[in-house]
Amino acid sequence: MAESENPMTAVAAELQRLNEMVISRQIDAGTAAGITQQLADMTALLKPLTPCTKLESLGVQNRISRFLETGAWPDPPPDGGQIEFDMASPIGGIANPCSVGASYFRDGDQVIGRVAVGRCFEGPPERVHGGIICAIFDEVMGSVFRATGTASAFTGELSVRFEAPAPILVDLEFRARLVGEAGRKRFLEGEAYSADGKFASATATFIEMRTEHFE
Repeated sequence: MAESENPMTAVAAELQRLNEMVISRQIDAGTAAGITQQLADMTALLKPLTPCTKLESLGVQNRISRFLETGAWPDPPPDGGQIEFDMASPIGGIANPCSVGASYFRDGDQVIGRVAVGRCFEGPPERVHGGIICAIFDEVMGSVFRATGTASAFTGELSVRFEAPAPILVDLEFRARLVGEAGRKRFLEGEAYSADGKFASATATFIEMRTEHFE
């Protein structure tokens, strides 16, 4: 089943819109009571269904399962193409109802992440929460290994420098690339921009995954 065919993607998209409405509207007591009851009814509808793990819910073959089956990491997408990431991720997952909504694209050996962060992830008024910026950097950097067709890696250390406020509800761009390696360590760096210029930069150390990590 392709990601676009997974029934959870439509559910997640609608819940993301609902979350944004709830956080950005003045809701009176009567409306709140009605919404609460409808949500309780939906919860009751879902409760009897069979519980499942994240891997079971995806219903797709992911990058790691392909590696375990073939012994080789999948080829990278074409230059300029979108990078398939974890569809259940809270940052760029299209099947996660709490997703920030980021998308990732290959640009040679680096990755471009694009997102307009909504009010659910607002920190100071009209600004993106700093923790969300860190999480986006983490996922953009993790996508570099997909862009290069090399082994996936775990985040070992991530350092973010905030240089200016990051506005919500506008297009933001994150960039990341590999800048060095030593043994299993992979060193990356990146920057983030709004229309007003650079608002953050980051460095990170990732650790290459091994087969035993998946057992």
